[in-house]
Amino acid sequence: MFRILAAILFVGALIGIYIWAYLNNKKTPVPKGCENLKTDCDGCKLVSCSLHPDHDKK
Repeated sequence: MFRILAAILFVGALIGIYIWAYLNNKKTPVPKGCENLKTDCDGCKLVSCSLHPDHDKK
């Protein structure tokens, strides 16, 4: 019974740490020089990348 409770607490702690880190990451300001990366991106073969120039075409 102790192992099950310890496993549940461990997984809960991992989930809590993940949520805390995710929320703190969203609060972090973008570093200077990284505000608009699309202008400097020449594009590569990864079309799924959000910085790919094809995403700007309409």
